[in-house]
Parts: sequence; structure tokens; C-alpha cells
Amino acid sequence: MFEKEAEEWVKNNLHSTEEDYIKAFKDGAEFGYNKANEWHYLKDGDLPKENKLYFVMIKDNGLAIAYFNGLHWETRYNLGDYGHCVETVIAWKEIVLPELKESE
Repeated sequence: MFEKEAEEWVKNNLHSTEEDYIKAFKDGAEFGYNKANEWHYLKDGDLPKENKLYFVMIKDNGLAIAYFNGLHWETRYNLGDYGHCVETVIAWKEIVLPELKESE
């Protein structure tokens, strides 16, 4: 997926000090997070995993939360008054919830 981009970053940025390794780890984690949370376009044949909820972009920039059952999209929440159905989904993105911190 994005292994080649990560390998290229290492070749260009990693040297030999411990500080470089720490920076590389942090940058790699951020890079992976950003790549995992980018839009995936159906026209590119990029389908999501089955039986999960996704944040979807529908035709004419409408947004919704939809469930993908492997064959069809099912709207769960329409985010705005777009009047579109999920049959016009053009892209999807995984829903990433914020990390919950335990109270002390």
C-alpha cells in the first residue's frame, strides 16, 4: 500500500543517531495515520471491508455515514440536506474515533 513511500522516506531522512530513530518512529506513525485516513475512491476499485460503518462522500459533495455490506451501501446518517441516496457514493473513509482517556 504505502510501503514504498515509507521506505523512500527512510532512505532520505534516517541517519544513525538515537534521536533520528525516535523522529523516524514518530514521523512514520503520523504518516501511517494520515495515509489510513485519506479518502479512498471507488473509481479506483478501492472497496472497504464488509460489514462496517464508513464516512462517505456522495455525488455533488454530500456527506453521510453509511454501512457497507459487501454489495451495497446503506445510509445510516445523512449529514446535511443533500437529497442523495448512497447509490451515488464516490469515496469512503474509515471512521476514526478519538482516543478516550481514563479520568484519574
